[in-house]
Amino acid sequence: MMTKPHIRSFRYSDEIACILNSYRGSNVSEKFENLVTDAFCMVEKRQQDLDRINEQIAQRRETPHNLEQATEQLSMLEKDIKSAKFYFGIVERRARELSEKEM
Repeated sequence: MMTKPHIRSFRYSDEIACILNSYRGSNVSEKFENLVTDAFCMVEKRQQDLDRINEQIAQRRETPHNLEQATEQLSMLEKDIKSAKFYFGIVERRARELSEKEM
């Protein structure tokens, strides 16, 4: 059996008494120990959850920026295609004029 060298007493509200009474354990001391231990162990898991959520938020914040860049690149590509079409039209007209002169 584990000895408990730290004998302390403390006062707590009726609300805390309800919480302690509803927790698992056979007496108030055991319920209190279980509650503190569970809460302590839960902190690390909650921190990991928080880190994961913050990472997801950061990724989602990047998405609009990435979409904006992709839209800008598509717009530039469209402009380049229109420009190439214009110059191909000039080349086509000149080629037609040359072929008509040779006939």
